[in-house]
Amino acid sequence: MASQGLDGLDAGDVNFLRPALGGASQQEVLRTIDIFNAYFDSANIPPDQGEKLVQAAVSGGSKFAREGNTVMAIKQLPPNAAQVYFFSADKPEAFAQSMIKLVTPLKRSGVQILYMNKVDPAIVKAMQSAGIRTQQSDRQEYKVMAAL
Repeated sequence: MASQGLDGLDAGDVNFLRPALGGASQQEVLRTIDIFNAYFDSANIPPDQGEKLVQAAVSGGSKFAREGNTVMAIKQLPPNAAQVYFFSADKPEAFAQSMIKLVTPLKRSGVQILYMNKVDPAIVKAMQSAGIRTQQSDRQEYKVMAAL
């Protein structure tokens, strides 16, 4: 059977994710990998590309937070912004709730603007339904920005 995303990694190999997950347990790391793989499958992202995406996020300094079946990659951008990427295996209603729970601590920590590389209608809709304003990014390297 061919490897599906991060499924081809054994338990020792996934340790690169632990620091990005705040020192999560092996079980939490494996649950996160399951979410990544479900997301890659639903988004038609080839497994090797998905693995490279996650590894690039980790090596680029992103941290991961999970709520339900949604994982958010967060990279702080000085002074009060963050780049985010959502990996989700949640249904739309559950995703909206998970996204709010993931974004709320960022807002409390002083993050005022979220930047995203991808325009995803489901994410934009969830943010707007939560009262988060989204618009075209003011930074060329990002597609969307959201004011918290």
